[in-house]
Amino acid sequence: MLQNLRDNSRGVISFILIGFLVIIFALTGVEALFNWDTSANQAAKVNGEQVTEMDVARAIGMKKQQMLNTYGDQIPAEFLTDEYLRKPVIDNLVQRMVLSQAAGKSGMAVGNTYLSEQIASAPQFKNETGAFDNNRYQQVLRNMGYTHSTYAKILSDEIVINQLQAGVSATAFATPAQLDDVVALSFQSRDLGYVILPAAKVRETLQVDATEIQSYYDANQQMFTSEEQVAVDYISLNVADLMKNISITEEQVRKQFEQNQASFVAAPERQAAHILVEGDNQDKIKTIADKLAAGGDFAALAKEFSDDLGSKEQGGDLGFTKGDAFPVEFETALATLKVGEVSSAVKTDAGTHFIKLLAEKGSEPPTFEEQKASIEDQLKRAEAENLFVVQLEKLREESYNAENLQEVAQTLNLKAENSGLFERSKGKDLMANAKVVAAAFSSEVLQEGNSSDVIEIDSSNVVVLKKTDYKPSQVKPLASVQEQITNTLKDQKAKTLLDEQATKLLADLKSGGSFSELSKAAGVELKQVKAVTRSSANIDSDVLRHAFAMTKPSSSSPTFDKVMTASGDLAVVAVEAVTPGSYEKVTPEQKTAITAQLGSIYGKNDFSSYQKFLKDAADIVQ
Repeated sequence: MLQNLRDNSRGVISFILIGFLVIIFALTGVEALFNWDTSANQAAKVNGEQVTEMDVARAIGMKKQQMLNTYGDQIPAEFLTDEYLRKPVIDNLVQRMVLSQAAGKSGMAVGNTYLSEQIASAPQFKNETGAFDNNRYQQVLRNMGYTHSTYAKILSDEIVINQLQAGVSATAFATPAQLDDVVALSFQSRDLGYVILPAAKVRETLQVDATEIQSYYDANQQMFTSEEQVAVDYISLNVADLMKNISITEEQVRKQFEQNQASFVAAPERQAAHILVEGDNQDKIKTIADKLAAGGDFAALAKEFSDDLGSKEQGGDLGFTKGDAFPVEFETALATLKVGEVSSAVKTDAGTHFIKLLAEKGSEPPTFEEQKASIEDQLKRAEAENLFVVQLEKLREESYNAENLQEVAQTLNLKAENSGLFERSKGKDLMANAKVVAAAFSSEVLQEGNSSDVIEIDSSNVVVLKKTDYKPSQVKPLASVQEQITNTLKDQKAKTLLDEQATKLLADLKSGGSFSELSKAAGVELKQVKAVTRSSANIDSDVLRHAFAMTKPSSSSPTFDKVMTASGDLAVVAVEAVTPGSYEKVTPEQKTAITAQLGSIYGKNDFSSYQKFLKDAADIVQ
């Protein structure tokens, strides 16, 4: 049967069919033979326009990176799963598409020049000197899964969406009545009276007996339970420490330098700039050629004529190439140039280029003085790495059944150190490393008393450890927490007594008692302040904040309330009068700021409503 297939596959028709299948496989994958549904790659559709699975995958990847940059390792792993992120990401893509379509219908667009400027000014595409780096630009796009065209489309959409938002928000405004209301409330002043009932004075009179302490201790033992603790001897073997004990002679360095010189192969890197003309615009090509021949400035001509949005604002600078970054025709022409020279017109699939060699490096071998320090470090590291491999095997063998690591360290001419007792979550330095903590509290080390396996901190740094002491989780003895319990009980009692005093004082005030006389009887000072504002600095901040949250007094009597301060004291507050802010007394600068703030708030609300309207009106399939 196989022979029949082989024989029948040699005809012209067979070759055509096989070629057809190869093309299908190359362009669409094997699934194309069985799935002709054009919606297979569709995650959603908005007014007939698709959100593809590729769009979703890219957006999920970017969202994960944003979350990791913000929260680091603290974020729960389930928050980074595709399943968790998929729905909010698709909802966001749909919303963006709705807005982009609305912006397009409104005639909003982004010019190529402005788009190019935005790309060139983005910090993630700049090199160490702050200049746009095309190599970095291409690398970042590859890492994100974008081409220049797809990234430019996303950036263009972002800009027009921002234009749309700015346009909608800019229509918002505050009416004079709204401004008056805001000023009346924001610049309101109040006349207050208040007393502070000090917690410290009450605490001085309090006693806590042994029975109370014991009862609290017995009822709250979970509060006084310590974590289990372990102490370990450990040996750290790493290349960096081994290098410190290695000496390299100048003769060794020079010998290595000579070997480097003998084997040096020039690997020139060339910094190129170009002016790109897309398509077959012969008039434009001739114009550029004539201006270059007349001595025109290459960078200025690139800014004026180049169709490469990614480099034109940098004078056509494309960064360095090792000979493989650009098309073959481009690289061939570049290799024939001397620094400062410009090529004639060079055609590639991208269009026609005029190429300038800006700089070249890597053609000449470095001198001995230039290489001396790096060669010495290289030789030390090479010797240390060889020693590391040998010592690593010995460490594994010697520590496997060792009674203690001190003897192992002496055998290997290394140093054994002790961590001291530490808790699982409170280790420091090496004992805070997750791999080391896991090993130290593992059953093999903790219960069985064995040495740990060799723990690889990184490729050139390993640790082995063995338990020397252990303290299980236990309730701390009463004597060690007695002072803590005493202070807690005093705080509770003081709070209760202060609350009773404040409640009685409030009752007397509401019954018509004189605040001045009642405060004297209580042995506290009555403080009275007039026309305080929300930003007044001469009054306790907790008292001030609470006073402006209290209800407005009637014409016949103040309003009263109590509030706990940050220091633990209790304040009894009377609001005696409220004076609204006056628009006439507000400075022009304040009026401008208030108007802008209200406009911003109303603008955001308007845009949110507009977004909802567009989404409700859109034909969305998910």
